[in-house]
Amino acid sequence: MDWKKLCADVAEWAEAHRDEFIKDVSDVCRIRSISHNQLDCTNAPFGQACRDMLDKALEMSSAYGFETRNYDNFCGSAVYGDNPDNDSIGIVAHMDIVPENMCNLANDAGGWTHDPFDPILSEDGKYLFARGTCDNKSCGIMALYAMRYLKEHNIKLKNNVMLVYGLNEEIGMRDMPEFLKREKHSKIYLVPDAKYPVCISESGNSRYGLESAKLEDSNLKDIWSGVSNDDWCDATVSVPSKEAYAVLSGVDPVVAQWATKFYDHTKVETLENGDVKIIVEKDEKITASARLCHVLAKCGLIKDPKTMEVLNWLDWYTSDTTGAHMGIACDDGPNAPLSIRFNYIRLIDKKIVLYTSILWPSLADKEKILAKAEETWAASPMEVRQRRRLDGYYIDPKDPRVEKLARIAKDVLGREDIPYLTEGGTYAQILPNAIPYGATVPDRVRLFGMVKGGAHQADEYCDIPNLLINMQIYVRALIELDEMYSK
Repeated sequence: MDWKKLCADVAEWAEAHRDEFIKDVSDVCRIRSISHNQLDCTNAPFGQACRDMLDKALEMSSAYGFETRNYDNFCGSAVYGDNPDNDSIGIVAHMDIVPENMCNLANDAGGWTHDPFDPILSEDGKYLFARGTCDNKSCGIMALYAMRYLKEHNIKLKNNVMLVYGLNEEIGMRDMPEFLKREKHSKIYLVPDAKYPVCISESGNSRYGLESAKLEDSNLKDIWSGVSNDDWCDATVSVPSKEAYAVLSGVDPVVAQWATKFYDHTKVETLENGDVKIIVEKDEKITASARLCHVLAKCGLIKDPKTMEVLNWLDWYTSDTTGAHMGIACDDGPNAPLSIRFNYIRLIDKKIVLYTSILWPSLADKEKILAKAEETWAASPMEVRQRRRLDGYYIDPKDPRVEKLARIAKDVLGREDIPYLTEGGTYAQILPNAIPYGATVPDRVRLFGMVKGGAHQADEYCDIPNLLINMQIYVRALIELDEMYSK
């Protein structure tokens, strides 16, 4: 096939459908599809908004002439082709989002400058602003348009193309196991939730929710650190906050000032009811959570032994992000070394709650790491109430599929990029034979630097010209993968 001519034809078709594409992306971004786990609700296992999102995506796909399938409202798909055995090349995009407030408190960027669910197109027509435009709704619609091109140009493939609309990627990926129970597995899945040319490795990630016993006699009245998408029992998406604080009763404000004066980035306020509020800030080396735990453990303002036992342990646990203190530090490659995050701390029903995660290189001995973690929890004054685990993802950079996909991206984009690694996690950690592929083009324009405009950030936006180019990449990739999987 003349790939140069094909890409030129796709580019012309994509440009002719630019306004329609922008409208479709805008329509799905108006839906506040924040996923909530309510799996016992068969009508909407991830909440009504996600059900509405699924209905909209399937309605749109059906209107363009594709067969649609609903997998008991856990997710859905649009299918192109008539393979008698239902063999397929898969594409999986997620249509759920994180809340619009997730990163507002995490940095100095501030919040949204407009309604995040009322999409706005920039005056030059290049950027569409709304929650979910970058991550990941525009990528799902881009894939739908790649399928439209194949269908409208009567390009017949030996395998079907199946576009899956996920609804729970951001808070646990519970949708994909349900999908795999209900649908024949595709021969390969492309996941447009990364960047080009190809992602070859994602870190493993084990997440824990821990809580203390009830602290009935404590003068610790409140503790707050981190921003989350949900209550702590489902705090699978959390980010560190710039500040953290604790509220103490029965403490003389003058004594509190003296007790905390030697700690950096720490201040004390007196509340109207006479309680004192200790506020700390993060810096380049220490998170707000770690600093707050250290100050509370060492300042001498809390007398209850049970509370101090918890705070002393938290001070120890948050003092090291490498895992060396737990005996799990490792750098086994190919990703970054093991790291520990402790973004979220609360006082709920008189219990101190911690949400923490351990990220490890995809080739590390995960069973050894997780066994050591369990030993740590067992020896702590806290109890594990939640465990979530993603085992990481790795594919050999010399795998023929990686080489093919990287070559296609290079040919279309005209860039000499190499396959890359990330700490992030996508559906590739759940689906068999999945490869994160696009849809972000390397060196995309960052209108506000790195603190706004991206995934999970205020004023999130997608790049319309790059998404139109993505259609060229995906059309060609689907054709070439179909040839590869038809031999």
